[in-house]
Amino acid sequence: GGMQRSFRFFFRGTGYDEKMVRELEGLEASGSTYVCTLCDSTRAEASKNMVLHSITRSHCENLERYEIWRKNPFSESADELRDRVKGVSAKPFMETQPTLDALHCDIGNVTEFYKIFQDEIGEVFVKSNPSREERRRWRSALDKQLRKKLKLKPVMRMNGNFARRLMTREAVEAVCELVPFEERREALLKLMDLYFQMKPVWRSSFPARDCPDQLCRYSYNSQQFADLLSTTF
Repeated sequence: GGMQRSFRFFFRGTGYDEKMVRELEGLEASGSTYVCTLCDSTRAEASKNMVLHSITRSHCENLERYEIWRKNPFSESADELRDRVKGVSAKPFMETQPTLDALHCDIGNVTEFYKIFQDEIGEVFVKSNPSREERRRWRSALDKQLRKKLKLKPVMRMNGNFARRLMTREAVEAVCELVPFEERREALLKLMDLYFQMKPVWRSSFPARDCPDQLCRYSYNSQQFADLLSTTF
């Protein structure tokens, strides 16, 4: 309406590797009790509470904790000291923005694809409101096929190993065997082919060097991917 507006955009990289973040921020290795690079949660705490988390770690705090770890000003035992510094064990030497690492981007993506696979098996595009029982049957059929064809056991919660195995051409071909309509199979294969072409770009630290061809096609592929998702799926 003629009113002037100003916009500000904040861009954050989402491709950090967890091992790299731990190394740069002076945190214990990935087998640590302190399971998260974003907060102070331990494995036991995280397994009880998988929803209510907030980002609490920071580079400055990690530096302060390293000094406490180094000097032990309160003359505490090793266990008490470790509990105080929450998994900081080396000097942080580079700040990372608190964000998702590449593995968890993959896990998020694959969680959505796992739902799409179930919907395609159940022909959800011709059913307005499927019941929970129907959805359970579709998931069971998918899990059974993945176990039979790929020896991939069902998981309660999506993890990295399952995500890696599920997002392969072999797995997609196995899923397509359960999709009843030819045109839906073709659409699903096209969607997955676009995903496979785009994935190396965001998984790479140096896409211009590692996968220049995919990088050149990335913008076009992502548009095609979005169009296919919003229309066919």
